[in-house]
Amino acid sequence: MARILSDLLTGKKPGPQPFDGSVLLLPVTVVMPAALAQNDLIELVDLPPFVDLLDYTIIAPQLDSGGSPALAVSIGAENAGFTDLSVAYETGLTPGRTANGNVVRCGTALASQASNADSRRIALKVTADAATYAGAGKTLNVILHLRG
Repeated sequence: MARILSDLLTGKKPGPQPFDGSVLLLPVTVVMPAALAQNDLIELVDLPPFVDLLDYTIIAPQLDSGGSPALAVSIGAENAGFTDLSVAYETGLTPGRTANGNVVRCGTALASQASNADSRRIALKVTADAATYAGAGKTLNVILHLRG
């Protein structure tokens, strides 16, 4: 299992946090690694206590160029050891499955209903390998809708 860190977590790009009840859009970019395998974690952002993740959009270039693309991910909060998702907000997300890339939008309300009492790291977990991985060096963009 590899851990792939966003530009926000590595400090390459700044990221504001919401400070009131308004919704803040936080763009998170991840430069994809040379290889991606099942159970890899793509770590996006650390959220402080009392910040809600209301919505998300994953904008992906082609990551799986196989004739029958299979790449799938889950989104959720990581466990304390950063080894797995402790809570999955949504499973079966399919970013990067077409030649032109694609956009995956939030399909459930689980993220917005999750506990915000503690800080947490939001991540994508690879749940199905790509048929033919084609993401090396490409940029994955995730837009998080946060409320303080």
